[in-house]
Amino acid sequence: MKANENKAAFMPKDKAWEDRKLFVQNLGELLSQTREGVVSCELKDNEIVVITFEGGHTKEVNVNYDSYLAIIKDVCKWAF
Repeated sequence: MKANENKAAFMPKDKAWEDRKLFVQNLGELLSQTREGVVSCELKDNEIVVITFEGGHTKEVNVNYDSYLAIIKDVCKWAF
């Protein structure tokens, strides 16, 4: 399933939250294929992305009010 920031802007709040959550999960799936130790990404409280690494440690990144592109930049900045 695809996330779409343009469509999410016009969705009810709960649907927009689900779209943003899906986007972050998809980003985690992509990053898990980089051989950099990322296992997954999960959106928590609509403002924190929890990055889980091999070995189980995690890092939290504040993405409050970020666009989808800004989420990518912030997560990559703190993941690598």
